[in-house]
Amino acid sequence: MFGSIILDVAAGVIFGFLAISLFTSAAVEAINSLFNVRVKTLKTGIMALVNDPNFSGLAKELYAHALVNPLGPGGADPLKNAPAYIDKMQFAEALLDVTGLSAADPAAAAQAPGPQAVAALKGQIANIADPQLRQLIQGIVNRSDGNLQKVKQDLANWFDNGMDRLSGRFKRQTQVMTFSIALLMAFLINVDALRIGTLLSGQPALIEKLKLTSIPSSPPANVDEAVRSGEEVMAAIDKMAQDGFPVGWAPGHFLDIQDEKGNWNPLWEAPFSVLYRPLLGWFITAVAALFGAPFWFDALQSIVRLKGAGPSPAEKADNRAASS
Repeated sequence: MFGSIILDVAAGVIFGFLAISLFTSAAVEAINSLFNVRVKTLKTGIMALVNDPNFSGLAKELYAHALVNPLGPGGADPLKNAPAYIDKMQFAEALLDVTGLSAADPAAAAQAPGPQAVAALKGQIANIADPQLRQLIQGIVNRSDGNLQKVKQDLANWFDNGMDRLSGRFKRQTQVMTFSIALLMAFLINVDALRIGTLLSGQPALIEKLKLTSIPSSPPANVDEAVRSGEEVMAAIDKMAQDGFPVGWAPGHFLDIQDEKGNWNPLWEAPFSVLYRPLLGWFITAVAALFGAPFWFDALQSIVRLKGAGPSPAEKADNRAASS
């Protein structure tokens, strides 16, 4: 395909990583949407941010506010249609409303910044029950000299920083889920990175069949698209197996592996000298899925651009020619 065995093998291995990454992305997105993981994670983060672990005080009032939860019925059921994302400025405005700061003496606020504005705001701050949150807002008011717009911006930045930490925790949870699903699928479908590389190096003609296989090129955006992407990837993997691409278990030998003499052994009876190779291959495949489908799709495109024919006009227009 490329006139190079190394590039052929690399393309085949990357194609396998792309297929498993796409399936894993579809599965993770479906799980996150089905169980409202983003919604629950955001709610937990808001509860921690305003020190309301029981969702009975400030956090509940915020979720009942129309700026935070525009589709919900308000105080009747603040968690109905709860959001998965909240704009930082809208959160800041809602927080000012529920704490009463936005209703501080309008005459004094009109003169802000100034001592009267600060005094008016501090009068409302005293009504905030949580001492840590009260200290935070009092410091913000002092630094802003009573300017309500600066107070709002500082609260928005505080919320944004908190959400950055929450995003990091959500990403770690998603990575654990991604690795677990990828490892399970690599085992069930037998996507062994070492086996794929070994067989393709001895049979480079198999790589030609990849050109006829079509799979999605990007992760899904919602549940329906995730289901469709998963079905398309499974169909693509099935076609690759039928065409001789080294994925899947041998017919009639599900969960069986061959030893050095060509004898088939169940996984649970195989010696470690034979078993370690598929275990390592599945582990490598699961780790590769953590990079995501877009990474492997770009990597596959980069290898294709090494074919020696030069960049296409489309690649030049998209500024992708430099990597060819």
